[in-house]
Amino acid sequence: MDTSTDEEHARLVERLRLLGEVHATQTALFQAQAAASLGLGVTDLKALSILLREGPQTAGALMSRLNLTSGAITGLVNRLHHKGVVSRQTDPADRRRVIISADANVLASGPNPYAAIGRAFDELHRTYSTSELALIEGYLEASTRITRAQAAALPR
Repeated sequence: MDTSTDEEHARLVERLRLLGEVHATQTALFQAQAAASLGLGVTDLKALSILLREGPQTAGALMSRLNLTSGAITGLVNRLHHKGVVSRQTDPADRRRVIISADANVLASGPNPYAAIGRAFDELHRTYSTSELALIEGYLEASTRITRAQAAALPR
């Protein structure tokens, strides 16, 4: 049973708002530096992240996921292809579509700006119990859904 006071609850909610904003800023700054260290833009890096996590995508699907125009996705794919980190294949089911795939081997052979931060977070996560990690997992899933929904509601 939660025995916290209303004042403590309000204080923690306010603290979470502040920490959420600070965390989002630090994450955005890290992403910008990580992308720049690879000679990419943040959106380029997020496209690679989607392709690595979810597998090959049509240019149209990637365009939707990143909320880009057709001209912007063409430029993004061209930049990544020029760097040799993605390949383009014609979709065998519809020759008008292009399938974009990340080349994990090429990416693994170069510098990884996420390695050190990944190790640091692994170390942090080891300090939490399984039930605490489950709580954090639920919070992150819910906050991601909220952020995705709020981003979709913004004018384009």
